[in-house]
Amino acid sequence: MQIEKKMTEAILNNPERYQEDFKNINEAVAKSKAIYKGEPVPHLYVPKIYTHSDVVTFEKALEGMMDVVNRTIELYLAEESVRELFGFDPKLDALIRLPHFYDAKVPMGRFDIFYYGNGEYKFCELNTDGSSAMNEQKELAQVLKQSQIMKDFDSSYSFETHELFHSWVHAVEDIYAQDQKNRGLKLKDKADTSIAIVDFIDKGSSIEFDVFAEAFKSEGYHCIIVDPRDIKVSDGQMYANGKVIDVVYRRLVTKDLMDRYDEIPEFIEGLFAGKTCVIGSIKTQVVHTKRFFEVLYHPTFRKYLSQDQIDFIESHVPYTKALMANDIQQYIDQKDNYIIKPVDYYASKGVCAGSDYTEASWKTLLEEKSQEDFIVQRYAPLSLVDNVLYDQGEGFLKHSFRTITGLFVYNEKFAGLYVRGGLNAIISGLHSGYTFATFVAKEK
Repeated sequence: MQIEKKMTEAILNNPERYQEDFKNINEAVAKSKAIYKGEPVPHLYVPKIYTHSDVVTFEKALEGMMDVVNRTIELYLAEESVRELFGFDPKLDALIRLPHFYDAKVPMGRFDIFYYGNGEYKFCELNTDGSSAMNEQKELAQVLKQSQIMKDFDSSYSFETHELFHSWVHAVEDIYAQDQKNRGLKLKDKADTSIAIVDFIDKGSSIEFDVFAEAFKSEGYHCIIVDPRDIKVSDGQMYANGKVIDVVYRRLVTKDLMDRYDEIPEFIEGLFAGKTCVIGSIKTQVVHTKRFFEVLYHPTFRKYLSQDQIDFIESHVPYTKALMANDIQQYIDQKDNYIIKPVDYYASKGVCAGSDYTEASWKTLLEEKSQEDFIVQRYAPLSLVDNVLYDQGEGFLKHSFRTITGLFVYNEKFAGLYVRGGLNAIISGLHSGYTFATFVAKEK
Protein backbone atom coordinates (compact mmCIF):
# COMPACT_ATOMS: atom_id res chain seq x y z
CA MET A 1 0.00 0.00 0.00
CA GLN A 2 2.90 2.36 0.64
CA ILE A 3 4.08 1.74 -2.93
CA GLU A 4 0.72 2.88 -4.32
CA LYS A 5 0.91 5.99 -2.14
CA LYS A 6 4.37 6.79 -3.51
CA MET A 7 3.14 6.29 -7.07
CA THR A 8 0.16 8.58 -6.54
CA GLU A 9 2.38 11.26 -5.01
CA ALA A 10 4.86 10.96 -7.90
CA ILE A 11 2.07 11.59 -10.42
CA LEU A 12 0.65 14.56 -8.52
CA ASN A 13 4.13 16.08 -8.05
CA ASN A 14 5.07 15.75 -11.73
CA PRO A 15 1.85 15.45 -13.77
CA GLU A 16 3.51 16.44 -17.05
CA ARG A 17 5.63 13.28 -16.94
CA TYR A 18 2.56 11.03 -16.87
CA GLN A 19 -0.16 12.91 -18.73
CA GLU A 20 0.57 11.57 -22.23
CA ASP A 21 1.28 8.09 -20.89
CA PHE A 22 -2.09 8.09 -19.12
CA LYS A 23 -3.81 8.70 -22.47
CA ASN A 24 -1.68 6.05 -24.19
CA ILE A 25 -2.55 3.50 -21.52
CA ASN A 26 -6.26 4.22 -21.95
CA GLU A 27 -5.91 3.66 -25.70
CA ALA A 28 -4.00 0.42 -25.12
CA VAL A 29 -6.70 -0.88 -22.77
CA ALA A 30 -9.37 0.01 -25.34
CA LYS A 31 -7.51 -2.09 -27.94
CA SER A 32 -6.94 -5.00 -25.53
CA LYS A 33 -9.25 -7.88 -24.60
CA ALA A 34 -10.12 -6.19 -21.31
CA ILE A 35 -13.73 -5.99 -22.42
CA TYR A 36 -16.90 -6.26 -20.35
CA LYS A 37 -20.28 -6.28 -22.10
CA GLY A 38 -18.70 -4.94 -25.26
CA GLU A 39 -16.93 -1.98 -23.65
CA PRO A 40 -13.36 -1.46 -22.36
CA VAL A 41 -13.15 -2.18 -18.65
CA PRO A 42 -13.08 1.05 -16.59
CA HIS A 43 -9.71 1.06 -14.87
CA LEU A 44 -7.34 3.19 -12.80
CA TYR A 45 -3.85 4.34 -13.70
CA VAL A 46 -2.14 3.38 -10.44
CA PRO A 47 -2.28 -0.42 -9.91
CA LYS A 48 -3.24 -2.13 -6.67
CA ILE A 49 -0.06 -3.51 -5.19
CA TYR A 50 0.31 -6.09 -2.45
CA THR A 51 3.28 -7.64 -0.69
CA HIS A 52 4.11 -11.28 -0.09
CA SER A 53 3.05 -10.71 3.52
CA ASP A 54 -0.39 -9.74 2.22
CA VAL A 55 -0.52 -12.94 0.17
CA VAL A 56 0.18 -14.97 3.32
CA THR A 57 -2.80 -13.23 4.93
CA PHE A 58 -4.98 -14.07 1.93
CA GLU A 59 -3.95 -17.72 2.09
CA LYS A 60 -4.82 -17.87 5.79
CA ALA A 61 -8.13 -16.10 5.15
CA LEU A 62 -9.06 -18.70 2.55
CA GLU A 63 -7.94 -21.53 4.81
CA GLY A 64 -10.27 -20.28 7.54
CA MET A 65 -13.18 -19.65 5.20
CA MET A 66 -12.78 -22.96 3.37
CA ASP A 67 -13.03 -24.72 6.73
CA VAL A 68 -16.37 -22.97 7.33
CA VAL A 69 -17.50 -23.53 3.73
CA ASN A 70 -16.81 -27.26 3.79
CA ARG A 71 -18.45 -27.67 7.18
CA THR A 72 -21.54 -25.82 5.94
CA ILE A 73 -21.92 -28.02 2.87
CA GLU A 74 -21.40 -31.15 4.99
CA LEU A 75 -24.12 -29.99 7.39
CA TYR A 76 -26.48 -29.11 4.56
CA LEU A 77 -26.23 -32.65 3.25
CA ALA A 78 -26.51 -34.28 6.68
CA GLU A 79 -28.96 -32.16 8.69
CA GLU A 80 -32.53 -31.35 7.71
CA SER A 81 -32.60 -28.47 10.21
CA VAL A 82 -29.72 -26.82 8.34
CA ARG A 83 -31.35 -27.38 4.95
CA GLU A 84 -34.47 -25.65 6.26
CA LEU A 85 -32.44 -22.51 7.03
CA PHE A 86 -31.60 -22.11 3.35
CA GLY A 87 -35.14 -22.67 2.09
CA PHE A 88 -34.09 -23.78 -1.38
CA ASP A 89 -36.62 -24.80 -4.01
CA PRO A 90 -37.07 -28.62 -3.98
CA LYS A 91 -35.70 -28.89 -7.52
CA LEU A 92 -32.56 -27.01 -6.50
CA ASP A 93 -32.23 -29.02 -3.30
CA ALA A 94 -32.31 -32.23 -5.33
CA LEU A 95 -29.47 -30.98 -7.54
CA ILE A 96 -27.41 -29.88 -4.53
CA ARG A 97 -27.68 -33.31 -2.94
CA LEU A 98 -26.38 -35.18 -5.98
CA PRO A 99 -23.03 -36.92 -5.34
CA HIS A 100 -19.79 -35.84 -6.95
CA PHE A 101 -16.58 -37.85 -7.17
CA TYR A 102 -13.72 -35.43 -6.49
CA ASP A 103 -12.52 -34.02 -3.19
CA ALA A 104 -13.16 -30.27 -3.51
CA LYS A 105 -16.63 -29.08 -2.55
CA VAL A 106 -15.88 -25.68 -4.12
CA PRO A 107 -13.47 -26.27 -7.03
CA MET A 108 -13.48 -22.64 -8.16
CA GLY A 109 -14.48 -19.42 -6.47
CA ARG A 110 -13.74 -15.77 -6.02
CA PHE A 111 -14.07 -14.82 -2.39
CA ASP A 112 -14.35 -11.04 -2.00
CA ILE A 113 -12.93 -9.30 1.07
CA PHE A 114 -12.46 -5.81 2.42
CA TYR A 115 -8.74 -5.80 3.16
CA TYR A 116 -7.32 -3.33 5.68
CA GLY A 117 -3.69 -4.44 5.80
CA ASN A 118 -1.78 -5.83 8.77
CA GLY A 119 -3.71 -9.10 8.61
CA GLU A 120 -7.13 -7.45 9.03
CA TYR A 121 -10.06 -8.18 6.70
CA LYS A 122 -13.80 -8.76 6.43
CA PHE A 123 -15.50 -11.00 3.89
CA CYS A 124 -17.93 -9.25 1.58
CA GLU A 125 -19.39 -12.23 -0.29
CA LEU A 126 -18.43 -15.53 -1.87
CA ASN A 127 -18.75 -16.12 -5.60
CA THR A 128 -18.60 -19.76 -6.64
CA ASP A 129 -20.87 -20.41 -9.61
CA GLY A 130 -19.53 -18.73 -12.71
CA SER A 131 -16.64 -16.93 -10.97
CA SER A 132 -15.16 -14.57 -13.54
CA ALA A 133 -12.92 -11.55 -14.28
CA MET A 134 -9.67 -13.48 -14.69
CA ASN A 135 -9.28 -11.97 -18.14
CA GLU A 136 -9.82 -8.42 -16.87
CA GLN A 137 -6.91 -8.89 -14.47
CA LYS A 138 -4.70 -10.56 -17.09
CA GLU A 139 -5.21 -7.90 -19.76
CA LEU A 140 -5.00 -4.88 -17.47
CA ALA A 141 -1.84 -6.18 -15.81
CA GLN A 142 -0.18 -6.68 -19.21
CA VAL A 143 -1.01 -3.12 -20.27
CA LEU A 144 -0.39 -1.32 -16.99
CA LYS A 145 2.96 -3.01 -16.44
CA GLN A 146 4.20 -0.98 -19.41
CA SER A 147 3.02 2.34 -17.94
CA GLN A 148 5.49 5.08 -17.13
CA ILE A 149 4.64 5.01 -13.43
CA MET A 150 5.40 1.27 -13.24
CA LYS A 151 8.65 1.72 -15.14
CA ASP A 152 9.68 4.46 -12.72
CA PHE A 153 9.39 2.04 -9.80
CA ASP A 154 10.78 -0.97 -11.64
CA SER A 155 14.33 -0.31 -10.45
CA SER A 156 13.25 -0.64 -6.81
CA TYR A 157 10.67 -3.43 -7.02
CA SER A 158 9.87 -6.53 -9.00
CA PHE A 159 6.18 -6.80 -9.83
CA GLU A 160 4.55 -10.20 -10.19
CA THR A 161 1.09 -11.35 -11.24
CA HIS A 162 -0.73 -14.64 -10.76
CA GLU A 163 -1.29 -16.66 -13.93
CA LEU A 164 -5.01 -17.53 -13.89
CA PHE A 165 -5.65 -19.63 -17.00
CA HIS A 166 -3.09 -22.44 -17.22
CA SER A 167 -3.20 -22.72 -13.43
CA TRP A 168 -6.92 -23.48 -13.78
CA VAL A 169 -6.17 -26.09 -16.46
CA HIS A 170 -3.82 -27.80 -14.01
CA ALA A 171 -6.43 -27.60 -11.23
CA VAL A 172 -8.99 -29.22 -13.56
CA GLU A 173 -6.45 -31.96 -14.35
CA ASP A 174 -6.09 -32.76 -10.65
CA ILE A 175 -9.84 -32.65 -10.01
CA TYR A 176 -10.67 -34.83 -13.01
CA ALA A 177 -7.96 -37.34 -12.03
CA GLN A 178 -9.57 -37.62 -8.57
CA ASP A 179 -12.98 -38.06 -10.19
CA GLN A 180 -11.84 -40.89 -12.41
CA LYS A 181 -9.87 -42.62 -9.65
CA ASN A 182 -12.83 -42.48 -7.27
CA ARG A 183 -15.09 -43.94 -9.96
CA GLY A 184 -12.58 -46.73 -10.58
CA LEU A 185 -11.98 -45.56 -14.15
CA LYS A 186 -8.77 -45.21 -16.13
CA LEU A 187 -7.78 -41.64 -16.96
CA LYS A 188 -7.89 -40.87 -20.68
CA ASP A 189 -5.01 -39.33 -22.59
CA LYS A 190 -5.28 -35.55 -22.92
CA ALA A 191 -5.91 -35.73 -26.66
CA ASP A 192 -8.91 -37.98 -26.02
CA THR A 193 -10.34 -35.85 -23.21
CA SER A 194 -13.11 -33.40 -24.14
CA ILE A 195 -13.73 -30.39 -21.91
CA ALA A 196 -16.85 -28.24 -22.30
CA ILE A 197 -17.09 -24.70 -20.93
CA VAL A 198 -20.83 -24.45 -20.28
CA ASP A 199 -22.95 -21.32 -19.98
CA PHE A 200 -25.84 -19.68 -21.75
CA ILE A 201 -24.19 -17.96 -24.70
CA ASP A 202 -26.38 -14.89 -24.18
CA LYS A 203 -25.19 -14.55 -20.56
CA GLY A 204 -21.51 -15.52 -20.44
CA SER A 205 -18.25 -13.67 -21.04
CA SER A 206 -17.35 -14.87 -24.53
CA ILE A 207 -13.85 -13.36 -24.63
CA GLU A 208 -12.90 -14.94 -21.31
CA PHE A 209 -14.34 -18.28 -22.40
CA ASP A 210 -12.20 -18.13 -25.53
CA VAL A 211 -9.07 -17.50 -23.46
CA PHE A 212 -9.84 -20.45 -21.19
CA ALA A 213 -10.57 -22.66 -24.21
CA GLU A 214 -7.23 -21.75 -25.77
CA ALA A 215 -5.45 -22.56 -22.50
CA PHE A 216 -7.01 -26.03 -22.44
CA LYS A 217 -6.19 -26.60 -26.11
CA SER A 218 -2.59 -25.47 -25.68
CA GLU A 219 -2.22 -28.10 -22.94
CA GLY A 220 -3.38 -30.81 -25.34
CA TYR A 221 -7.10 -31.08 -24.56
CA HIS A 222 -10.10 -30.89 -26.84
CA CYS A 223 -12.14 -27.93 -25.56
CA ILE A 224 -15.40 -26.38 -26.71
CA ILE A 225 -17.74 -23.66 -25.47
CA VAL A 226 -21.27 -25.04 -25.19
CA ASP A 227 -24.69 -23.59 -24.43
CA PRO A 228 -26.48 -25.95 -22.00
CA ARG A 229 -29.48 -25.94 -24.36
CA ASP A 230 -27.29 -27.70 -26.92
CA ILE A 231 -26.17 -30.53 -24.64
CA LYS A 232 -27.60 -33.97 -25.38
CA VAL A 233 -27.61 -37.08 -23.20
CA SER A 234 -27.25 -40.72 -24.19
CA ASP A 235 -27.05 -43.52 -21.61
CA GLY A 236 -26.57 -40.84 -18.94
CA GLN A 237 -23.48 -39.34 -20.60
CA MET A 238 -23.45 -35.72 -21.80
CA TYR A 239 -22.67 -34.99 -25.46
CA ALA A 240 -22.10 -31.88 -27.57
CA ASN A 241 -21.94 -31.85 -31.37
CA GLY A 242 -22.23 -35.63 -31.32
CA LYS A 243 -19.11 -36.08 -29.17
CA VAL A 244 -18.91 -37.20 -25.57
CA ILE A 245 -18.14 -34.57 -22.91
CA ASP A 246 -15.68 -35.82 -20.29
CA VAL A 247 -15.51 -32.67 -18.16
CA VAL A 248 -17.94 -29.78 -17.77
CA TYR A 249 -16.33 -26.56 -16.55
CA ARG A 250 -19.53 -25.00 -15.25
CA ARG A 251 -19.67 -21.26 -15.74
CA LEU A 252 -23.46 -21.46 -15.67
CA VAL A 253 -24.62 -19.59 -12.57
CA THR A 254 -27.11 -21.62 -10.55
CA LYS A 255 -29.67 -18.81 -10.56
CA ASP A 256 -29.63 -18.78 -14.37
CA LEU A 257 -29.86 -22.57 -14.39
CA MET A 258 -32.93 -22.53 -12.15
CA ASP A 259 -34.57 -19.58 -13.92
CA ARG A 260 -34.27 -21.45 -17.23
CA TYR A 261 -34.61 -24.98 -15.86
CA ASP A 262 -37.27 -25.95 -18.41
CA GLU A 263 -35.03 -24.85 -21.32
CA ILE A 264 -32.30 -27.37 -20.50
CA PRO A 265 -33.97 -30.74 -19.81
CA GLU A 266 -31.11 -32.84 -21.16
CA PHE A 267 -28.46 -30.93 -19.22
CA ILE A 268 -30.54 -31.50 -16.07
CA GLU A 269 -30.87 -35.18 -17.01
CA GLY A 270 -27.09 -35.37 -17.36
CA LEU A 271 -26.59 -33.82 -13.92
CA PHE A 272 -28.87 -36.40 -12.32
CA ALA A 273 -27.24 -39.26 -14.25
CA GLY A 274 -23.89 -38.25 -12.76
CA LYS A 275 -21.70 -39.89 -15.41
CA THR A 276 -20.03 -36.65 -16.52
CA CYS A 277 -17.50 -34.90 -14.29
CA VAL A 278 -19.08 -31.48 -13.61
CA ILE A 279 -16.71 -28.90 -12.09
CA GLY A 280 -18.26 -27.51 -9.90
CA SER A 281 -21.26 -29.34 -8.65
CA ILE A 282 -24.48 -27.56 -7.72
CA LYS A 283 -23.45 -27.95 -4.05
CA THR A 284 -21.53 -24.70 -4.43
CA GLN A 285 -24.85 -22.82 -4.33
CA VAL A 286 -24.99 -23.48 -0.58
CA VAL A 287 -22.23 -20.91 -0.04
CA HIS A 288 -22.81 -18.83 -3.18
CA THR A 289 -26.21 -17.65 -1.99
CA LYS A 290 -26.22 -14.45 0.08
CA ARG A 291 -28.20 -16.43 2.66
CA PHE A 292 -24.95 -18.24 3.57
CA PHE A 293 -23.76 -15.35 5.76
CA GLU A 294 -27.20 -15.19 7.39
CA VAL A 295 -27.02 -18.90 8.22
CA LEU A 296 -23.57 -18.45 9.77
CA TYR A 297 -25.16 -16.29 12.48
CA HIS A 298 -28.18 -18.52 13.11
CA PRO A 299 -28.21 -20.37 16.48
CA THR A 300 -29.58 -23.56 14.90
CA PHE A 301 -26.51 -23.70 12.67
CA ARG A 302 -23.97 -22.53 15.21
CA LYS A 303 -24.50 -25.49 17.52
CA TYR A 304 -22.75 -27.65 14.92
CA LEU A 305 -19.62 -25.47 14.72
CA SER A 306 -16.35 -25.56 16.64
CA GLN A 307 -15.36 -22.57 18.74
CA ASP A 308 -12.56 -21.82 16.27
CA GLN A 309 -15.08 -21.67 13.43
CA ILE A 310 -17.39 -19.39 15.42
CA ASP A 311 -14.48 -17.11 16.33
CA PHE A 312 -13.45 -16.90 12.67
CA ILE A 313 -16.99 -15.94 11.63
CA GLU A 314 -17.30 -13.33 14.39
CA SER A 315 -13.97 -11.78 13.40
CA HIS A 316 -14.28 -11.84 9.63
CA VAL A 317 -17.93 -12.08 8.50
CA PRO A 318 -20.25 -9.05 8.87
CA TYR A 319 -23.37 -9.65 10.95
CA THR A 320 -26.13 -10.75 8.56
CA LYS A 321 -29.84 -11.41 9.05
CA ALA A 322 -32.97 -11.94 6.97
CA LEU A 323 -34.75 -8.64 6.27
CA MET A 324 -38.12 -8.93 8.04
CA ALA A 325 -40.97 -6.39 8.10
CA ASN A 326 -41.35 -6.63 11.90
CA ASP A 327 -37.64 -5.99 12.53
CA ILE A 328 -36.55 -2.98 10.49
CA GLN A 329 -36.59 -0.04 12.90
CA GLN A 330 -33.00 -0.57 14.09
CA TYR A 331 -31.82 -0.58 10.47
CA ILE A 332 -33.68 2.68 9.87
CA ASP A 333 -32.28 4.34 13.01
CA GLN A 334 -28.72 3.31 12.04
CA LYS A 335 -29.13 3.42 8.26
CA ASP A 336 -25.48 4.30 7.53
CA ASN A 337 -24.38 1.07 9.24
CA TYR A 338 -26.39 -1.30 7.06
CA ILE A 339 -26.64 -2.63 3.53
CA ILE A 340 -29.30 -4.86 1.95
CA LYS A 341 -28.79 -7.53 -0.71
CA PRO A 342 -31.11 -9.82 -2.65
CA VAL A 343 -30.46 -13.42 -1.70
CA ASP A 344 -29.64 -14.69 -5.17
CA TYR A 345 -28.55 -12.06 -7.67
CA TYR A 346 -25.00 -11.36 -8.79
CA ALA A 347 -22.80 -8.50 -10.11
CA SER A 348 -24.16 -6.32 -7.25
CA LYS A 349 -27.67 -6.21 -8.74
CA GLY A 350 -30.18 -5.02 -6.17
CA VAL A 351 -27.56 -4.15 -3.54
CA CYS A 352 -28.42 -0.94 -1.66
CA ALA A 353 -26.53 0.91 1.09
CA GLY A 354 -28.33 2.96 3.71
CA SER A 355 -25.74 5.71 3.40
CA ASP A 356 -26.99 6.41 -0.14
CA TYR A 357 -30.54 7.17 1.05
CA THR A 358 -32.42 9.69 3.16
CA GLU A 359 -34.02 8.23 6.27
CA ALA A 360 -37.48 8.42 4.70
CA SER A 361 -36.46 6.80 1.40
CA TRP A 362 -34.46 4.11 3.23
CA LYS A 363 -37.51 3.31 5.39
CA THR A 364 -39.66 3.00 2.27
CA LEU A 365 -37.08 0.77 0.60
CA LEU A 366 -36.77 -1.53 3.62
CA GLU A 367 -40.54 -1.86 3.91
CA GLU A 368 -40.72 -2.78 0.23
CA LYS A 369 -37.79 -5.20 0.18
CA SER A 370 -38.84 -6.91 3.42
CA GLN A 371 -41.64 -8.42 1.33
CA GLU A 372 -39.04 -9.95 -0.99
CA ASP A 373 -36.09 -12.29 -0.41
CA PHE A 374 -33.44 -9.92 1.00
CA ILE A 375 -30.80 -9.97 3.71
CA VAL A 376 -29.62 -7.03 5.78
CA GLN A 377 -25.93 -6.87 6.62
CA ARG A 378 -23.82 -4.68 8.85
CA TYR A 379 -21.78 -2.38 6.64
CA ALA A 380 -18.12 -3.39 6.90
CA PRO A 381 -15.48 -0.71 7.53
CA LEU A 382 -14.20 0.82 4.32
CA SER A 383 -11.02 -0.41 2.68
CA LEU A 384 -9.65 2.83 1.24
CA VAL A 385 -6.81 3.56 -1.16
CA ASP A 386 -5.76 6.78 -2.90
CA ASN A 387 -5.54 6.87 -6.68
CA VAL A 388 -5.89 9.42 -9.47
CA LEU A 389 -8.47 10.32 -12.06
CA TYR A 390 -7.75 12.64 -14.95
CA ASP A 391 -9.85 15.72 -15.63
CA GLN A 392 -9.38 17.50 -18.97
CA GLY A 393 -9.53 20.90 -17.28
CA GLU A 394 -7.76 20.23 -13.99
CA GLY A 395 -5.42 17.37 -14.84
CA PHE A 396 -4.71 14.59 -12.32
CA LEU A 397 -6.88 14.69 -9.20
CA LYS A 398 -6.47 12.50 -6.14
CA HIS A 399 -9.48 10.51 -4.94
CA SER A 400 -9.97 8.03 -2.14
CA PHE A 401 -11.41 4.80 -3.54
CA ARG A 402 -13.34 2.15 -1.65
CA THR A 403 -11.90 -1.22 -2.65
CA ILE A 404 -12.82 -4.90 -2.67
CA THR A 405 -10.11 -7.52 -3.02
CA GLY A 406 -11.22 -10.68 -4.80
CA LEU A 407 -9.33 -13.86 -3.91
CA PHE A 408 -9.48 -16.47 -6.65
CA VAL A 409 -9.78 -20.02 -5.32
CA TYR A 410 -8.74 -22.98 -7.50
CA ASN A 411 -9.22 -26.45 -6.02
CA GLU A 412 -9.70 -24.82 -2.60
CA LYS A 413 -6.33 -22.99 -2.72
CA PHE A 414 -5.45 -19.32 -3.27
CA ALA A 415 -4.80 -18.71 -6.98
CA GLY A 416 -4.75 -14.96 -7.61
CA LEU A 417 -6.29 -11.53 -7.20
CA TYR A 418 -8.93 -9.28 -8.72
CA VAL A 419 -9.51 -5.81 -7.27
CA ARG A 420 -12.31 -3.33 -7.86
CA GLY A 421 -12.71 0.17 -6.51
CA GLY A 422 -15.27 2.93 -6.55
CA LEU A 423 -16.30 6.26 -5.12
CA ASN A 424 -19.80 5.04 -4.23
CA ALA A 425 -21.00 2.90 -1.34
CA ILE A 426 -21.51 -0.10 -3.66
CA ILE A 427 -18.43 -1.24 -5.56
CA SER A 428 -19.16 -2.75 -8.98
CA GLY A 429 -19.40 -1.95 -12.66
CA LEU A 430 -23.11 -1.31 -12.14
CA HIS A 431 -22.22 1.49 -9.72
CA SER A 432 -19.49 3.37 -11.65
CA GLY A 433 -16.77 1.07 -10.40
CA TYR A 434 -13.21 0.60 -11.65
CA THR A 435 -10.91 -2.40 -11.98
CA PHE A 436 -7.32 -2.19 -10.75
CA ALA A 437 -4.46 -3.99 -12.42
CA THR A 438 -3.09 -6.00 -9.50
CA PHE A 439 0.50 -6.93 -8.68
CA VAL A 440 2.52 -8.44 -5.85
CA ALA A 441 5.69 -6.42 -5.21
CA LYS A 442 9.03 -7.54 -3.90
CA GLU A 443 11.80 -5.11 -3.03
CA LYS A 444 14.95 -5.59 -5.11
